[in-house]
Amino acid sequence: MSFSALPASLPSLSNHEAIADALYRAVLAFDHGDEELLRSAVTDDITAEMPGSPPTSGIAALKASVFDRVAFGIDTTHFLSNIRVNLASASATTAQVSCSALAQHVRKGKGYEPGNKFTSGCMYLCDVIKEESSSLWKIENWKIHIIWVDGDRSVMTGQ
Repeated sequence: MSFSALPASLPSLSNHEAIADALYRAVLAFDHGDEELLRSAVTDDITAEMPGSPPTSGIAALKASVFDRVAFGIDTTHFLSNIRVNLASASATTAQVSCSALAQHVRKGKGYEPGNKFTSGCMYLCDVIKEESSSLWKIENWKIHIIWVDGDRSVMTGQ
């Protein structure tokens, strides 16, 4: 069963909500291994800086270096809060968004077992654009700053 079954585009959202939704779609894509949802959340030429991975440029590089490893190698839940959106005007097609993120990681299928967990507290800073063809806001540049970690770091390597 897919838990990310809502459509990528939610037309009733305000601009600020739709911008935040780009981040929600991205982290849900990681949590559920949903490549289609990831593609709805990021541009084809996305750049990303995530600790523990080399900087990436382009969706193929993001998938290869981060998404495939996280989405299919471990089980995750990501929680976003304190979302702030900087949108110059209602007609703007670019914006910046920041938020706090709590990411929980467990060995694949081992979430009910003691140990096997790695948690991080992060800040996300993203540049987003409104795509003309779909009217979806998408992440064009994604920077993650890890503030703290707790637990078994080997979870992240799949060992």
